[in-house]
Amino acid sequence: MASVKSSPISKLLRRWYWALAALLTLAVWLGVALAMRPALDSQDSYATSPYGLVTSLENRALDLLFQLRDARRPALRARGLIEPVTIIEMDEPSIRASDVRLQKWPRGWYAALIDRAREGGAKAIGLDVYLSERGGTSAEDRAADQRLAEAIYNTENIVLVQKLEAGGAPALVPLPEFAENATAVGFSDFPLDDDNSVRSTMLLRAQPSGEAQFSFAAALVQLYAGQELKPATASALTLGGRMLPLRTDSTMQLDFRARTPGFRRVSAKDILCEEFKQTSVPDIRCDESAKPSDELFRDRIVLIGATNNDAPDLFQTPFYEPLPLARLFDRDLPVIPARMPGVELHATSAATMLFGNALVRPAYASQSLVLLLALAAIALAVFALRALLGFAAVVFVAIALLAISAWAFDAHGLVLPLASAWLGVAVLAPLGFVLRYARERALRDEKEAERAQIMDIFSRCVSTEVAEELWQKREQVSLVGETRIVTIIFTDIRNFTTLSETVDSKEVVTWLNDYFSRMHDIIRHYGGHINKYLGDGLMIVFGAPVDRGEKLEARAAVLCGLKMLEEVERMNGEWEGTGRPHIAIGVGIHTGEATCGVVGAPGRLEYTIIGDTVNLASRLESTTKEAGVPLVVSSVTAGLLGVDYETEALGNVNVKGKTLSTSVFAVRPKQGSKQESPPAVAAAGQ
Repeated sequence: MASVKSSPISKLLRRWYWALAALLTLAVWLGVALAMRPALDSQDSYATSPYGLVTSLENRALDLLFQLRDARRPALRARGLIEPVTIIEMDEPSIRASDVRLQKWPRGWYAALIDRAREGGAKAIGLDVYLSERGGTSAEDRAADQRLAEAIYNTENIVLVQKLEAGGAPALVPLPEFAENATAVGFSDFPLDDDNSVRSTMLLRAQPSGEAQFSFAAALVQLYAGQELKPATASALTLGGRMLPLRTDSTMQLDFRARTPGFRRVSAKDILCEEFKQTSVPDIRCDESAKPSDELFRDRIVLIGATNNDAPDLFQTPFYEPLPLARLFDRDLPVIPARMPGVELHATSAATMLFGNALVRPAYASQSLVLLLALAAIALAVFALRALLGFAAVVFVAIALLAISAWAFDAHGLVLPLASAWLGVAVLAPLGFVLRYARERALRDEKEAERAQIMDIFSRCVSTEVAEELWQKREQVSLVGETRIVTIIFTDIRNFTTLSETVDSKEVVTWLNDYFSRMHDIIRHYGGHINKYLGDGLMIVFGAPVDRGEKLEARAAVLCGLKMLEEVERMNGEWEGTGRPHIAIGVGIHTGEATCGVVGAPGRLEYTIIGDTVNLASRLESTTKEAGVPLVVSSVTAGLLGVDYETEALGNVNVKGKTLSTSVFAVRPKQGSKQESPPAVAAAGQ
């Protein structure tokens, strides 16, 4: 049989499907892996794209990990409250109580805050107020500046803040009378991500002189710990025995405690109430019980800074806007965005260096391996599982990636490439399903073409029903020439020529069609098919092209022959008095080897059975009249019938065309046995 022609694309999808699936998976992996690769900007820095093209996505994934940790483990929100960090805040109540805008606060008030922290036993004090200009030109302003300078001078562990030059703007450096009396001066700048959020901090930078310049928080931490912060490797700093990993852009990932406020706070008004009464609000009432105790300052890092609603340094952080997924775990999360004041960012930076999780992202090669494993799982789900199960598996893998990333983040401070993995899933899954659909469509089209071709051949060889059965069992069927064991039935109407001579030909065709129709139904019922119409005779085949086993086929053929004889008797009863003839048929059955296959010209094909078995079956049918029985079987067929049939030897009959005699038998169902239906026959043959 000629093969079904298919398009080049169809052949590619069929023969190279798994190679294409692997190639697609690797292509997606390579594309996302390259997108993850840290990229240098125009200044030869990784500050813009520390995680390559997916930096923005990875930043949002980091926000999600922080918020999920906070929602799932609310007890961690108290970390900052029990750590030795206190913020003296210039908050809205303080500004209202002072009746003075924060920008106009006298420097003497800051001096009072420093004095209170020092007297309370603070181990390190940080003043997050720019002192790059004088407080004013009046005598009171100069006196306030002097008071602040004295407070700084009297404090042995104070750090002032400066702002680095940026965007053409000059640096904001404390005036000499302040800076020279301070223990250290640190820069307050935080790197902003492309969404203007702060997620990391720069701890030090090299100066032209070669000396290291520390951040505000780093200077405070060194004072507090009494240890030096210094480089350990190209990607880490050390503080004593504590390792602080750095990102690709040489910044430290901040371990945020919680949504602001995350640390202990003391309102400046509770310390400055007497100052307010003396200078700006004489009638203010000071509550002695509201004054903070020394426990809020002793042996702690104390930061002084603004937290009011219009403070100049309010920043977005991972907790700025609650994400919907985090709200699934905690319905009580607020929905209003909240910016974190700069002084609390400094506190977060200091707490991260001293007590926080050392958040670190694996090396690029490890990230690529994580991505490859995730995409391999997706490929397995898409290409190997059933469509619906594959889709469910994709969803499961996406959720598992989140669960594993959250666990690694919470338990080990490991920041896995969650966003990149999700991106790979989002790209590979639909492309994979498209490839899978294209392949299944190609297979379906090819199968339909094959079906059409085979059914076309079958329709010229056998009945529609047999053709359909052959198609359903096509894996078991061969239409090329092959030798197999078959059981052949030949039938013939006795004296048909004589019966038809005295009857109009149209009437002959009518009753002959009725006869063939009934015989056809019986033959189909028992699993055979009419191979040829021989005038008034039939050649019936069992065991080709579909084979159920030689015993079953032989028994089904004999049962079919007996039922045909019964149906002829029933027909004669129905035809009696209608003018139709009384007919009798002879049935010859033989089992043996035959050559089976499709023969003929391209325009006319026939599934045929040829060989000595066919000839012998035909000769057996012709001996039924001589033997005086309607049905005879060969010795081979008789030997396959089993115990439900009685056979009667008719002797050795000389069959026309054969030099040797052949043993033939008459067959009848055994008395009391049940004539089997095809399913029962099938069971008996097993």
